[in-house]
Amino acid sequence: MNGNELLALSLLSFACLFAAAILFRSWRKRRTRPPLVASILVLAIGAIAIALTLVGAVPYRTAVGAGFIAALIAVLVSARTERRAP
Repeated sequence: MNGNELLALSLLSFACLFAAAILFRSWRKRRTRPPLVASILVLAIGAIAIALTLVGAVPYRTAVGAGFIAALIAVLVSARTERRAP
């Protein structure tokens, strides 16, 4: 594992933790379910992407790119469904 792989995986883990923290804070303020589900999903996506890369199942660029996109979609869906709730 070279420096680029370590940097990309550490940035993915930081981004997922940061997004999950923001979603968890939103859940604590509003007590609605979508931010809590999205924060758990973002953490799971990051952990799975990192695990797949460390095992060697997928290249790190594929895992990091797909992880970022999936986490972003989870946050956007959470925000969209939270607005629609009465």
